[in-house]
Amino acid sequence: MDSVGIASTYALTSQAQTQQALQSEMMKMAVQQDASLVALLQEGAENLQSAQAAPAPGLGGQVDVTA
Repeated sequence: MDSVGIASTYALTSQAQTQQALQSEMMKMAVQQDASLVALLQEGAENLQSAQAAPAPGLGGQVDVTA
């Protein structure tokens, strides 16, 4: 094998490693975004549940219309 072949093989190997590293980093970023979205949805669901809970005493749950 001549020096050009060795250099070419090294360049291709290096390129493949770089591509794999970039793909791995992009997957990590996607997982972080998904986790953020799940946390946001959970927070929204908790807020909805608390908004649908019974109101505090004196804030109405019944209306007196016997006037």
